[in-house]
Amino acid sequence: MKYIEKFEKIVACLSVSVMAILVFINVIARFVFNSPLAVADEMSCYLFVLMSFMGTAIAARRKAHLGLTLLTDKLSPNAARIVQTVMYAIATLFCLLIVIFGIEMVISQYQIGQQTATMQWPEWIYGLFVPLGGAFSMVAFLDGTIKIAKGDN
Repeated sequence: MKYIEKFEKIVACLSVSVMAILVFINVIARFVFNSPLAVADEMSCYLFVLMSFMGTAIAARRKAHLGLTLLTDKLSPNAARIVQTVMYAIATLFCLLIVIFGIEMVISQYQIGQQTATMQWPEWIYGLFVPLGGAFSMVAFLDGTIKIAKGDN
């Protein structure tokens, strides 16, 4: 799991870095040359999707997702662990749905030959970020589900 987590962190960091560089270059191009780079906007959107999924997986491993502890704080430790296990299991199933529907989306994009608006690259390449990101998140939530159920907080 350490290699997967390290990979997630590297991909998220690279995504944010490249996005920042692209947006900075785009701002310079817009104000200096009065001509924005359309590629920068499109690529930034795709990188944001990738970064979001990697961030979801990283946060799941750290148990850093936003949550209301109003109920679990009032429960016994055993009951709170059960509720947390169920919540992580539901998140795992939700990520599985993202993977399944993401794969269907990628297949559809590939079959119809859909291309990106500006770069005219195959859309399915960027569409892969959805099922792959969902898979990384699913593995992280599944790992969390197992650890919480075992009591390895």
